[in-house]
Amino acid sequence: MDGWELRRRRRDAGLTLQQVARAAGTAEANVSAYERGTKAPNQRTLRRLVAVIDAGADSVVHRAQLATAPATAAALRLGLRQGWATADLLRLVRQMRSDATHLTRPADRAAFYAEPSTTGDPRWNAMLAGAVDDLAVRDGVPAPEWTRGKALDRFWFVTDELALRAYVFGHSPMALQVRGVMVDPADLEAV
Repeated sequence: MDGWELRRRRRDAGLTLQQVARAAGTAEANVSAYERGTKAPNQRTLRRLVAVIDAGADSVVHRAQLATAPATAAALRLGLRQGWATADLLRLVRQMRSDATHLTRPADRAAFYAEPSTTGDPRWNAMLAGAVDDLAVRDGVPAPEWTRGKALDRFWFVTDELALRAYVFGHSPMALQVRGVMVDPADLEAV
């Protein structure tokens, strides 16, 4: 698909560059460059853009500005670069999980769970994949293909509290445990 086709699809869907960029977890300038043909998206990025566009302007993803998996990955990447605390990074994952409760249509799910770019940290890539996989189990839908194979070589205990590690080891959601991410399930749920 060339840039002009991408632009035509976006406009036909009634979406702005800003809406597409936000939901796809990329910069508005990148989407504009893809449409102009001055920059070529890789296949993963193109699939993500198309999923976000195909959801349409009436999608809850766009209307409610949901924190999609791609948008969450982008926010995690920024937070990691800026040295945010783990609690602040977990807040992003919690928001994404909370926003997923609003999904009803397959097109909304496709946009929301489109394959994100890397967070820049294998631990947070595994966290995001596990969180999405856990949501899929909860909702009774298949987990996105991109969540497979995102596992750590050694366990990552998200908590710094040594006394909590045994609890976290036993209670971390299975979709995260199998990826080596040990996290208190309460840290993943909005209150």
